[in-house]
Amino acid sequence: MGHMLKKSKRFEPVKQIAVNNETAAAVKMTQSAQAQDESVEQLEKLRSYRVDYVEEFKLKGQGGMSALRLQEYQAFVQKLDTAIEEQVLVVNRMRSKLGEDRQAFKKTTSRKKVVEKLIAKSKQQELKEEDKKQQNEADDRVVKGVQLDS
Repeated sequence: MGHMLKKSKRFEPVKQIAVNNETAAAVKMTQSAQAQDESVEQLEKLRSYRVDYVEEFKLKGQGGMSALRLQEYQAFVQKLDTAIEEQVLVVNRMRSKLGEDRQAFKKTTSRKKVVEKLIAKSKQQELKEEDKKQQNEADDRVVKGVQLDS
């Protein structure tokens, strides 16, 4: 009969899968964080551009302007407002995705820790069993030695 793999060794592939899953989740979480940061930065740029555009227009408009120019200005500001609203939705989606990815990462980390604890517990048990086996063998030698002396 072939030698059976120790329980702690049988869990190693499971641990490797848990480590790989944790790593993949960490990468995904990092990418989500970057995407969220970029979406926030884009929103800030749009808002800043809108403020600058309105200020510049106010300065230019002090001297008076045509109805067509005013209409173009209002249409452009409306487009900026729409872009800002859409970007707010993007930021919210990115924030939500980042939250989900953080949860997934925590879950994979927890699973990995459970597997590591299981392996450690198995190794402890194996050591106890090995010590007990060695103690029994030593006791048997002593008993046999006493029997040989008789």
